[in-house]
Amino acid sequence: MHTRISEDLDEALQDAARRLRVPVSNLVRNVLEDVFDVVEAVTENVGDFVEDVVEEAQHLGRRWEGRFRERTAEARARRVEVDRDEARAPAPRAAASRSAEREFPDVAAWQPLVMNTAQECAGCGRQMRRGDDAYLAVGGTRPGPLFLCQPCLQDL
Repeated sequence: MHTRISEDLDEALQDAARRLRVPVSNLVRNVLEDVFDVVEAVTENVGDFVEDVVEEAQHLGRRWEGRFRERTAEARARRVEVDRDEARAPAPRAAASRSAEREFPDVAAWQPLVMNTAQECAGCGRQMRRGDDAYLAVGGTRPGPLFLCQPCLQDL
């Protein structure tokens, strides 16, 4: 095999051949064979690796899909349960009793928040659900927390 190479490469090959005490042609042949063996091994390993990664990704996808379905079913069941609780909740109090309760002289302020659990509005008795905007009494003297829904706060 005849090929043109740079002077630097020629010198490097001759130095390496001298150190190894082999002819330059044998050195080049051995290097080429080793390179092709390595490339072949890497190609096979990469193929196996890619197959393993794809298989693992599919397995992970199936696991997450199962968890998503479980969580979705649990969320639906909780939603049905909340809807049933709301259906059983007592009706809001009459307007006459509401006006007396809407006065909270001992409350210093109302802190806006988002409900995490179902709570009854201290003003109208409406059941507020998780995710509803509400207001928490700050500085009141009554036992336990007081919550107001938005319409009741606007009526204050």
